[in-house]
Amino acid sequence: MDIIRVAVSTASALAFLPAIAQAQEAPPAQPGQSKPAEGGSEPDDIIVTAQHREERLQDVGISISALSSQQLSRLGVTSSIDIGRITPGVHVSGNFGGQTAQYTIRGVTQNDFSDVLEGPVAVYFDDGYIGSLSGQIFGTFDLERVEILKGPQGTLFGRNATGGLVHFIPKKPTDQLSINANASYGRFNQARLEVGVGGPLGEGLSARVSAVFSRQDPIFKNVYPAGVLPTTPPNTPPARCCEDTWNDNTLGGRLQLQYETGGWKVRLQGSALRSIASTSPYKSFPSMPVFNSAGQLIDTIRLPETDPVLGAIQQPRDNNNISQVLALNDRNRMQAYNAALHIDGSIGGVDVALITDWKRLKKSFLTDTALVPVNFLGVASDANTQQLSQELRLSGKSDSLHWSAGAYYLDLNARDASGFLIPKGSILAVPLTGSPNGADLINFNQLKTQSFSLFSQIDWKFAPQLTLVAGGRIIFEHQSYFYRSALIRNDRDYYIDSVELAPLPAYQKTDGTLVFDPYRNSRKSTLWAGKLQLEYRPNSDTLVYVGVNRGVKGGAYNAKYQDGTLPLLESQMAYGPETLWSYEGGVKATLLNGAIVGSAAAFYYDYKNYQAFLFINSSGLVTNTPATNYGIEASLQIKPTDRLSVTLGGSVFRPKVKGVITAPATPTAPAIVKDTEPAFAPREQYSATVNWTLPVANDAISLSVNANYTGRFFNNLRNFTGEVTKGYWLTGANVDWKLGSGFTAAAALDNIFDKRVNVIGFDLTTFCGCMHESYNRPRTWRVSLRYEM
Repeated sequence: MDIIRVAVSTASALAFLPAIAQAQEAPPAQPGQSKPAEGGSEPDDIIVTAQHREERLQDVGISISALSSQQLSRLGVTSSIDIGRITPGVHVSGNFGGQTAQYTIRGVTQNDFSDVLEGPVAVYFDDGYIGSLSGQIFGTFDLERVEILKGPQGTLFGRNATGGLVHFIPKKPTDQLSINANASYGRFNQARLEVGVGGPLGEGLSARVSAVFSRQDPIFKNVYPAGVLPTTPPNTPPARCCEDTWNDNTLGGRLQLQYETGGWKVRLQGSALRSIASTSPYKSFPSMPVFNSAGQLIDTIRLPETDPVLGAIQQPRDNNNISQVLALNDRNRMQAYNAALHIDGSIGGVDVALITDWKRLKKSFLTDTALVPVNFLGVASDANTQQLSQELRLSGKSDSLHWSAGAYYLDLNARDASGFLIPKGSILAVPLTGSPNGADLINFNQLKTQSFSLFSQIDWKFAPQLTLVAGGRIIFEHQSYFYRSALIRNDRDYYIDSVELAPLPAYQKTDGTLVFDPYRNSRKSTLWAGKLQLEYRPNSDTLVYVGVNRGVKGGAYNAKYQDGTLPLLESQMAYGPETLWSYEGGVKATLLNGAIVGSAAAFYYDYKNYQAFLFINSSGLVTNTPATNYGIEASLQIKPTDRLSVTLGGSVFRPKVKGVITAPATPTAPAIVKDTEPAFAPREQYSATVNWTLPVANDAISLSVNANYTGRFFNNLRNFTGEVTKGYWLTGANVDWKLGSGFTAAAALDNIFDKRVNVIGFDLTTFCGCMHESYNRPRTWRVSLRYEM
């Protein structure tokens, strides 16, 4: 669909919204309240805290998607990455077969998978920033809602919110007894139990305890040694090998204690979660490089799955079989811990919020590089990230002014050991290490970041229908980076070991001299973000806004794997901050006394020094380059009756990264430079959800169906032929039956037509003649019983 025609038609339709809304005589909804809907639908007004205060979603001049706990349950959201499949304009990329992930909002992403890096889309849990990309895949349990803010949010949020922000908000203690429980069972023996209990403990004291347990049998069945060819080189599998993959075992808990006295509220929160899963659930397919006459790589092509040589050892995407050696059903493990103290109160009419937040993440993951029935090579990553943040927020208001100001501090220490594991008996053991026992080729990285910022924002109603929003944040940042590479003795085939045999080259000088000493770097920078916006409210049900926003993300460092190619030049190790200027206009309107609720926005992004991640051979390189993006997005909820609601959403955008070097210069040809699209940035996304309360059983039965379309996208910034995922639809359905006394039974079917889609991919054509693919979940059914009091 041509974006210009879509923009014109959308703008024409939205031009009439303020006039139509002004003609309504419905009483205005009060901020901070929500009107209960009838017939089992969602509340008419969703209350959000996108600006650190309670407001109706329709009253906030930001493009926001908000999902309540009821919607999350109905749509089968059990992990943070599920948000990407149901929210237009939001997508999820990642690595390790989807076991770690990161968000893309409006095409803003950086798919570098290093565990010491932060993403351009900030993820928060309970007002606490999550600095680790791996930590963003935590389980979603006992949540009140999820808010997705699109566009730069650096004025009010403390860290790297260039592309937007995803905020997971848990249910909190109350002074009344509250119980939520949900038990479900589904295909692949997927069992999940989620419980939340809260209530008063004494005068001013309340608590809430939450827990989740989830487990699932492997989806992929390992049929090793199927596919072994007569020409397969001699190799010996490890003593333990060839197990089924794509399973999960997660256990988590959260405890909150809250004390209220004299208008002050003190809440202490602690949580822990551990996840055990298989080695990463990828499949592999044969691919072929295409070179020009100068020997430069200009394309990669996926070979047919029936290829007589390479295709014979693969397993088609439309079944759940694999044939892999380096596969264990309990290898990949993650532990996440969080403790936080929230203090809220008021001093002389000024609201005060003080948040201290500590997090720790430990991760150990492995994936097979070839994913074939051969003992070849593994890629492993061990990460340990600790962070401490402190935020002070002050706010106040008068008849015409609402202001907020504060300070934010973050201390982030991220350590990572990652690289190749050559197991005992591998076909590469003797050629690469000289020993049949194999070895590990490991990079050691440590990035320490200290960031301090001051921020402020005002909302000034300078005329009866006009409000000016202005804000800014100044950031002082200090980074220290350490990197080295070493050959490690192989003592455990599936894990990174500790006995070093020899150093490996860490980087090279401009004259080509290899440097085996560690690379060290320390730098300071001063950054700033800002916002200027004008809002027009012709009546209480309509908001029109237009503004400019400046977002910023700090710089970081590259760390290339030891894949047989030359290490990076010293000048390529560090890359600079990126800056995004966002120009956006939008409209929100509530019509016909809430029967129609709509919003739309159009935006233009202008990047300076965009951090472009290019995956090459077996690892990646980030460089700073210009980029642009423009697009539109809209949502519409229609409630023709109390029994029926229809929610529609869509986004269309056209991102461009300029001057990408897709092939370096050779002695006979200059570098190949072209404009490309960022990876994992679908050009179109559409969604539709229909909720209908059946006129039977005293309105106790409701039906929900949903369909979500994701347009084509690339999994690599090079945009080669073999690196594209075609557009696809995913559908689901859910039936709820209120049994009375707080109980609800439900049945659901996800991915009704069993569509198999490559959602995460890596082009390893020049490394192993193959491409890795990770898929969405196959068709899955589940039944559940919920209780709420």
